[in-house]
Amino acid sequence: MAHLDQQNPFQSWVLSPQEILQGQILTSLQKQVIQNERASLANKRIVLQFDPEHPLKFQQEDAELQGQIGILSYLLEMSSAAETIVNQGRQSEIHLTSQE
Repeated sequence: MAHLDQQNPFQSWVLSPQEILQGQILTSLQKQVIQNERASLANKRIVLQFDPEHPLKFQQEDAELQGQIGILSYLLEMSSAAETIVNQGRQSEIHLTSQE
């Protein structure tokens, strides 16, 4: 069972591999909200205007949007990978049960 990691100065949890896998799976609604937010950020990045007076500001804003898009994509990819692993395990269980 999950418990707080007292050795880490930041809040961190000790989780079993199964808890990690289950925790990575997002609901359909969570995926939709994340996809909408990612699309919104991508649109902001597309329309971001370069200001020759402030090139560093442009680079920082672009990097921030790129990072936000990246983390949202990462969360969706983790969920998809975890779902695949869980579904493969279920397929194996179904296959084993049907042979008995």
